[in-house]
Amino acid sequence: MDEPACTTGCAAVQDIPAIISFEKRYFDTCWQSKPDTLKSLIEKNPMMFRLCKVDDTLKGYYGVLPLPHHIWQKTLKGQILEEDVMPYIIPFEAPEVYLYIYSVIVDVADNRHKTYTRELIDDFARNFILGQKFKAVGAFTVSEGGRRLVERSHFLYKGGFRGNNGIYVRSYAIKRESLLQQVLKSRELRIKKRIA
Repeated sequence: MDEPACTTGCAAVQDIPAIISFEKRYFDTCWQSKPDTLKSLIEKNPMMFRLCKVDDTLKGYYGVLPLPHHIWQKTLKGQILEEDVMPYIIPFEAPEVYLYIYSVIVDVADNRHKTYTRELIDDFARNFILGQKFKAVGAFTVSEGGRRLVERSHFLYKGGFRGNNGIYVRSYAIKRESLLQQVLKSRELRIKKRIA
């Protein structure tokens, strides 16, 4: 029997309880979003949160915040808290945008979690790497899975800092051009496989 397909799309306010539930399962309290913060971000631009669902059940999501360079840098160095960057969010279409990956979570208890991860990565490629003009993207990792994800995507290690919970986190960044080259090369390889 075929398994149901996963779909991706923008978050809506009614998705907040499922997002919060995911964060409680996978993140320490200090990394969990406040419902009011999520509501404000989704209402400002639902594109900031992209969800992967199967039959309307959340299986994973990622959040991306468009920031000016100086705030983006401070965030990656731990000099400003995630919740304090909200007033600095700029439109994705602004001329000097730096993307900050706010969160990436997949339901690792589901045996199809790798499928959901691939779907979210493909969604990020379609909607941001190919669809937006940003300068660079950065993130800091609070889990081993997050670290593996950014390192496999060839993000460059930029240092680290102690998080609010006292645990050391690692920061990474990559220029859009590098990600674009990876996406185009990956597409080329897929086409060659189909032809072969």
